Amino acid sequence: MNQADKKFLRRMSGYFFRTVRIDKLAHVLDLPEPESSGRYHRPGQPILYMSPEIEWSIRAVSGYMRADGIRRVVVPLYIDEAFVLDQNDELASSVLGIDPELSKKPWIPALQENREPPSWKNSDLARRYGADGLIDCSRLIPGGWHLNLFRWNEPGAPTVHICGEPIEFRLSVEGNKWDL
Repeated sequence: MNQADKKFLRRMSGYFFRTVRIDKLAHVLDLPEPESSGRYHRPGQPILYMSPEIEWSIRAVSGYMRADGIRRVVVPLYIDEAFVLDQNDELASSVLGIDPELSKKPWIPALQENREPPSWKNSDLARRYGADGLIDCSRLIPGGWHLNLFRWNEPGAPTVHICGEPIEFRLSVEGNKWDL
């Protein structure tokens, strides 16, 4: 991608946090399992979900933790120069045909009903444009957001490395599904 192509993308570098199941700790930077799918990836597509704040990273998975009871840890990461589509950028979203409202719609029920999650349209468009990833506006945290990389640690992609020890945490016993 040349500089002109990057004009609608946000340049990002810095520290981020990824919350992972304890049994996946040795695979923090690995590609998802081939059958895995999520809000921004179809089965077999690469994706690396993370957040710029520890609390945001934990909150993003707290509902899953309360449902499955599997212990998780937060892993600090450093990302070097990623060019991402920011769904908060109205001009970039408009020019690229991104509808941020699609990303707010539930994705799990769509899969359960054998429908395509609406958010996949946005990630497909961002991938086609050549973005390294996209910024997802949090549905739970006012002003919060998450970074989702489509590619990393390969030629021409951003470099991501672990930059600290895993951080253990526990959710409150009495919290709501998506509370810390």
